[in-house]
Amino acid sequence: MIVIGHSHGVATLIYSNNEQLQQQIDNLQQRNEQLDSDNQTLSQALQQLRAMLQKLEEENNDLHISLETSAEHSDTVEAELVKISNNLEQEIAIRTQELADNNNRLKREIQERKRVEEVQRNSLLLRQTLLNSIPNPIFFKNNLGMYLGCNHGFEKYIGRTESEIVGHTARELYPPERASLEEQRDRALFNSEHDTVQIVEDRVKYADDSIHDVMFNTTTFKTSDGSVAGLVGIIIDISEHKRAEEALLKAKDAAEDANRIKSQFIANMSHELRTPLNAILGYSEMLEEDIADFGLHDLVADVRKINAAGKHLLGLINDVLDISKIEAGKMSIYAETFSIQNMVSDVISTIRPLIQTRDNTLSLNMSNDIGNMHADLTKLRQMLFNLLSNAAKFTEKGHISFTVLRKIEPEQDWIHFKVSDEGIGMTAEQMQKLFQPFTQADASTTRKYGGTGLGLTISQRFAEMMGGKIYAESEYGYGSCFTIQLPAYVIAEQDPVVEGLNAPKPAEKRQAGNTVLIIDDDAIVRELLQNYIKKLGFQVIVAESGHDGLELARKYKPHAITLDVMMPGMDGWMVLSELKNDPVLAKIPVIMVSLIEDKSIGYSLGASEYLTKPVNRDELNRVLRKYLTDDENSQKILVVEDDDVTRNLIESMLQKIGWQVETSENGQVALNRLLQSRPDLILSDLMMPEMDGFELITKLRKEPEWRQIPVVVLTAKDMTPGEREMLNNRVEKVFQKGDYRLDELLNEIRECLTRAKLIKHPKS
Repeated sequence: MIVIGHSHGVATLIYSNNEQLQQQIDNLQQRNEQLDSDNQTLSQALQQLRAMLQKLEEENNDLHISLETSAEHSDTVEAELVKISNNLEQEIAIRTQELADNNNRLKREIQERKRVEEVQRNSLLLRQTLLNSIPNPIFFKNNLGMYLGCNHGFEKYIGRTESEIVGHTARELYPPERASLEEQRDRALFNSEHDTVQIVEDRVKYADDSIHDVMFNTTTFKTSDGSVAGLVGIIIDISEHKRAEEALLKAKDAAEDANRIKSQFIANMSHELRTPLNAILGYSEMLEEDIADFGLHDLVADVRKINAAGKHLLGLINDVLDISKIEAGKMSIYAETFSIQNMVSDVISTIRPLIQTRDNTLSLNMSNDIGNMHADLTKLRQMLFNLLSNAAKFTEKGHISFTVLRKIEPEQDWIHFKVSDEGIGMTAEQMQKLFQPFTQADASTTRKYGGTGLGLTISQRFAEMMGGKIYAESEYGYGSCFTIQLPAYVIAEQDPVVEGLNAPKPAEKRQAGNTVLIIDDDAIVRELLQNYIKKLGFQVIVAESGHDGLELARKYKPHAITLDVMMPGMDGWMVLSELKNDPVLAKIPVIMVSLIEDKSIGYSLGASEYLTKPVNRDELNRVLRKYLTDDENSQKILVVEDDDVTRNLIESMLQKIGWQVETSENGQVALNRLLQSRPDLILSDLMMPEMDGFELITKLRKEPEWRQIPVVVLTAKDMTPGEREMLNNRVEKVFQKGDYRLDELLNEIRECLTRAKLIKHPKS
């Protein structure tokens, strides 16, 4: 990788140094030739000077002879000869010094050239040694595709020595198909407009016939003038990486298979555990009622203990299943809009007996205008139950504070649920273990107080799934404080569509005594009344204004109307007058609902009843039962359940309420019964031999005469999202065995029968 990182520099330096060395050698040779020429010229001049000197000596001799004969000219000639001699000697000394200096300079240049050549040879040798020390094949090519060099790794890859590789192209070294591929990649790299690195994965055969998964990493290098001179590449063996990837894929597949097996095991275990628990809880409730009827009040407490123990066991089972589903990523959020005040009131009424068991007191701090919340109601209730039950469990003769508040921020409204207690508290070390599954503060805490250690873990996961968090504060010996922070509007992956009017289709023909129209401009009141009335077994239409209410009244002709007095635009008195002046609507009983105690006006205008907000559920039930009478014909329910105990329990429970009941032990027997008589509703399990509930429901929806029969699923199976999707729009409701209230099941059956136009409200 070092070579690749400096590939441009290495290649360019090698190429440039060779040119510089050759240029320096040529310059030195030219200088040497010039010096030789200068030496030759000086030698010739010296010879000429010597010849001249000899000639002058001869002339001097002649002069001496002449002097002897011409004495009058002797002094002049002698002086001239001395001058010439001195000039010649000075010229010879200068030229001789120049020759010596040139010769010394030439020697120094030759020595410097030898030193540079030695350094360059050592540098090239070092670089080649470095290249050879890298096991990955490395190669150099010019822009014509001819190899300029390589390392030992490339020699091993090709199966040739460097001398056999350098100077050859891919066509001369590879088979035709491989050579074409190499040339194609080189052209793509050279034709690139920008400096780039070409990375290509391939599978190649080495010279020793071994197959390798490799990655070709190539890039261009340039000369000093910036033109592309060639390319340098490295081949990286990724065979081990590929094998590791394949092993990971196999491990992933194995893990997914194991997860599927685990999910199936959880589903089967939930069925096997919840089925007998359903019988325990159901029969204990029936026994409690029967024992009370027979006056055996001493036994009621024992039966309640059985029921409480069954619910506790169910809670433990649900906790284990919940944490398994969370870890497997199978847990989903089902968001809905609900009143925070109603939800908190329901939680407190449920948890209060547990708080009072250890002589604790509970206080609620919450404003009346806390408003609504859009979240997973079931999961939020479970989280609050966990926190409040923990506070009750670890506190004795103390005070528990439950605070609910809304914090409005620019981008998000938050709801805070804060539970504080005066219990045993926790140390810093114990705080570090919070929210870990199957973990409590310490072993002594587990022995004394019990529990699985899953409650806080599940609560934390639920909070995170809904976009919130849960955090704790505690001081050992003084108590703890847990806070759940959730968005006021939780966005689930698949939120159901909330329609403005929960109205039935106009095409439906309605029987007498089952439809209530709610007219109220307050969304919270509309939702509360809707929930109340639905639980009583009646269909509900809602309108948010007087005009909408009149239109819906004329369209659906409800059997009773609840009407708010204080509404903008058209108030309740105006709506009441319109209703009583319409001959078709005049006989519909109207129940006035208002914050103001003014019954006289209501009665004078024709109202049947007058209720004051907040509406009491029992009072509303009494009034509706007064005007919405039950059908005298009893409906027939078919129970499909393979477990004998559960089947007999459901049969007894429904018969006691007043319905006709037929039973079948599996889906095939149920189909045979359907051929003989058509039930008004089917209550079915999912996991059964011969023909399970899924297949039964599929067959029912395929037959026109059975398609409209409502189906309520009562199962112990822990369904997957795929199974829930398959049941979507095919069944009316799915109840988890052992995890529902009896009144919820009965109300759902009533609503289903109502929607099926078979109106029957048995006395409960």
